[in-house]
Amino acid sequence: MNIGAFGSSYIECRRKIVDSGSAALAHHRAIPHPLPGPAGEPLFCDVLTLGDPGAEAVLVVESGLHGAEGPAGSAVQVAALQILTPPPGVALVIVHAINPWGFAWNRRFNEDNIDLNRHFVDWDAPGDLSNEGYDAIADAVIPEGPDAAAMARSNAVLDAFRAEKGEAALKSALKLGQYRHPDGLYFGGAGPSWSSRLVETLAREHLGQARRAGLIDIHTGLGPYGFGECLSGETPTSDEGRRAAAWYGAVAHTKAPETGYAGSKASILDGWRRAAPWLTLTPIGLEFGTLDPDAVRDAVRVDGWLHANGGRDNPAWDQVKAGMSAAYNPADPAWQQAVVTRGLEVVRQGLAGLSA
Repeated sequence: MNIGAFGSSYIECRRKIVDSGSAALAHHRAIPHPLPGPAGEPLFCDVLTLGDPGAEAVLVVESGLHGAEGPAGSAVQVAALQILTPPPGVALVIVHAINPWGFAWNRRFNEDNIDLNRHFVDWDAPGDLSNEGYDAIADAVIPEGPDAAAMARSNAVLDAFRAEKGEAALKSALKLGQYRHPDGLYFGGAGPSWSSRLVETLAREHLGQARRAGLIDIHTGLGPYGFGECLSGETPTSDEGRRAAAWYGAVAHTKAPETGYAGSKASILDGWRRAAPWLTLTPIGLEFGTLDPDAVRDAVRVDGWLHANGGRDNPAWDQVKAGMSAAYNPADPAWQQAVVTRGLEVVRQGLAGLSA
């Protein structure tokens, strides 16, 4: 499999997806983002459709929800446009860079510092969004600097919390999402964002005619190195969970009693469900492992420090962004090969599930 599908930046990834869509004769719509990238470049969410746009069955393949993870999802999408043809009666919709600002700036979060996989709250009736665990460690999650001594001081606070409350409590505090600290990590927001409004628009425009749909939301940074694991946001005994297992085989269910996942609040899977309530929807996350979880988390923490301290004007910019790339997009041909191969396998499974 050609790893040339990978790009090293938002600009290169966008060029590859646009060129691949053009060669595949895909219908292409470029949706502009209001803010520029780090080089002043315009940013877009690109939506490319193969197959009958009026099909009653649609597979959506989405990249870049966590912007820094975008290159892997983009590579899978480029390869899909180059190689795959949807079966009769099924449309394939590629949503490239649902968070184009984060993709371009190599940040996990969006332009409002929102973690979009904790953001899809029903903002008309949000309910209890408290996270007392995060409140207790909020001042220490982001270190005071990028150096080892600053990280050690920060870790001492987290270690004390772990010793008192347990590993599961620390994991939940960090990963569930929090809604009180807009400058902190894993902030879920305080109202709808550009990307969440875009999901609603895409659901109306591309799924309005559909009766059945699948979603594959591609991520990196969690799990065994180079392995792509399918994640369902429902229990294995739910109708949705059963469909996911039937389509994709081994699926981790984040709401299973024995799950090892913290299960974030208000994920993108919830967002698409709410945006298209008329559908029988089978959404999954496809997560590719990279580094040790602590190393990935530490890269995000240091990136949080960078963006609170001058961002691109900080002399540590190149060093910190190199750490983000290593955490989410290893420059390893074997890893890239594994991502494209497994990604295409899962896209084929989704198309087959919808055509059955």
